Amino acid sequence: MERLGEDELTAIFQRIHGSDDRRSFHQVSKQFLSVACIRLLKLYSSVPDFLYEILPASPNLESFECSKPLSNTHMKLLAQSCPKLRSLNLNSEVNSNPDQADLVPGEFDFNDDGLCSVVNACSNLYAVLLSQRSYIGDVGVASLIKQSSKSLTYLDLSRCVNVTDESLKAIGKASCLRVLSLQGCRLITDLGLSYLANGNVRNCLEVLNLAECDKISDNGMFCLKQMLRLTDLNLSKCGVNVTSKGILSLCQLPNIERLDLSWLINITDMTLTVIASEFVKLKALYLTGCKAISGDGLCHFAFHGTLEELQLFSCNNISGENVELLVLTCKKLTYLGVNKTMIKMPMLESVEDRFYMGNCWIDWQ
Repeated sequence: MERLGEDELTAIFQRIHGSDDRRSFHQVSKQFLSVACIRLLKLYSSVPDFLYEILPASPNLESFECSKPLSNTHMKLLAQSCPKLRSLNLNSEVNSNPDQADLVPGEFDFNDDGLCSVVNACSNLYAVLLSQRSYIGDVGVASLIKQSSKSLTYLDLSRCVNVTDESLKAIGKASCLRVLSLQGCRLITDLGLSYLANGNVRNCLEVLNLAECDKISDNGMFCLKQMLRLTDLNLSKCGVNVTSKGILSLCQLPNIERLDLSWLINITDMTLTVIASEFVKLKALYLTGCKAISGDGLCHFAFHGTLEELQLFSCNNISGENVELLVLTCKKLTYLGVNKTMIKMPMLESVEDRFYMGNCWIDWQ
């Protein structure tokens, strides 16, 4: 009996529709695997060692995802094998610590060399996610922007601890980037924010996550007010140098819908008063841990026309009456998070966790 050729195997494979059956098909032999992979467009890998067989057989791959450690060798193989790649999700499930002495950069986890291999071979990337890839730095980011500045719309560099203001200088040149996460990039300063605010990216960026970037200050906020396309801004845990003065300057942003100011201890009632009146499109406001605010400031959100979600966990100076006022007057409010140990509402003392008040879900923790 003659061996089945690739044409016959391809015809068989096209008649298999179940994902489990297709998986069984490509596990039979290398030849079967080759046929299964030739039409593969998306790949999630949980076992990187299998990539040596899969990637060379997947020239049409457009989307690749892996949360495990990958070496520079893996990245170079991806670059050589998959030139049509457009989406690269390498968000790591664990942080690769560059301070561990027994790890060799590029072997345990890829560095700028590995990233450059991929971005130089795949110049039409539209989404790149690199969260917690600790060996990635300014060289890799600059190469990515240079090659994909006209296609890249989504970039996640969360907790890439070697990313500095130089990376933001490169990102400022991106012409269609809409989402940028820099959470935990603690080397970023106001200078980096000025690069964003004065570059092409200010005309397209809509979502910016700066949570835990604790070297920025009010001066950086003065820069951000130029980014008029922003709809979602996260400043959670940005430290004591971001104060009411800086936040008030952001009121010049006309399209803000989501604003996270959690754990900014220098945010005051005056800030809330201006936010309530100026952010007319605001849908979600996060004030967890803003210990300087009180019910006097929150009362200015009464009858707010667009507010849907409000978080007030770990806020000490709020009363049950303040909560009731917001729920009864903000007709679009559907979620409100508060600590029951900090807010006294006698009629609700028997309620343990969560409940509805009108149309609003009260997260009563």
